[in-house]
Amino acid sequence: MPAMSQSRKILLKEKLDELYLSYDASYVASDPIQFPHKYREARDREVAGFVASALAYGSVATIKKDLDRIFAVLGSSPYETILGAGPDDLLSTLGGFKHRFTTARHLVWFLSIMKEILSRFGSLKAFFLKGHLRDSPSIKDSLVYFVDGLLRFGGQRVYRSVEDARKDGALFLIPSPRTGSACKRLNLFLRWMVRTADEIDFGLWPEVSPSQLVIPLDTHIARLSHYLGLTRRRTSDWRTAEEITQTLRTLDPDDPLKYDFSLTRLGILKGCVVSRRRTKCEECPLVEICEREVSAT
Repeated sequence: MPAMSQSRKILLKEKLDELYLSYDASYVASDPIQFPHKYREARDREVAGFVASALAYGSVATIKKDLDRIFAVLGSSPYETILGAGPDDLLSTLGGFKHRFTTARHLVWFLSIMKEILSRFGSLKAFFLKGHLRDSPSIKDSLVYFVDGLLRFGGQRVYRSVEDARKDGALFLIPSPRTGSACKRLNLFLRWMVRTADEIDFGLWPEVSPSQLVIPLDTHIARLSHYLGLTRRRTSDWRTAEEITQTLRTLDPDDPLKYDFSLTRLGILKGCVVSRRRTKCEECPLVEICEREVSAT
């Protein structure tokens, strides 16, 4: 973890708390979390959250367009639709679907695995808790167990084996910390399910402590974390995600991901842009604590 003076830590927390208050639940429409927010039932929010987070890569406009198509298929109850639909039906309905690297076959494989878990355990939460280590400071080992378990169940009617799924690129939807992946989208899903402190996330998994969560490390968080001195690492992997999270734990030990949604708003809503010129810096609420190098010309 980067060395930080007490005065720097106090100022950092003060400014991040101000930013946190600036981006409340009225901003969920700028995020893939808008999709599970459309459902009232906890079981539908959980399923919708798993689907929406899995496809949460690429531009916001593309994510929204492609998730609109998926949720049109999943209908008023994604839980019931996934339990009732077979892979052939889904492949027919989603024919031609593609979200960047994700094809219709990848997506149907993912949904088929979820169907098997829901059929056997009733919910993703029930399955996750089977391997959850409540006393661990990090969610890493629990997430490794969860991913390993997902890959053991279902999907055989789409691919003959996990190796076939891997060769076709489907495992991109279910990465693991075991390989060093930052697992941004799985960590995003866990944030949505676990955190309870505001009306943005759902708090559907109270058995998991928010203190264990690891930051969903996307390009916005990686860039802003360097600007704010939360990490010195340049590789967007699990170690970097853990380091950023550990720095945030010094600001809020019980809820280190408190700042994730508001920080990503700065990037997604163009409050902080990739430029060496001072086009946005003067109006940025974090300018006082930002360490980025900029050019005045």
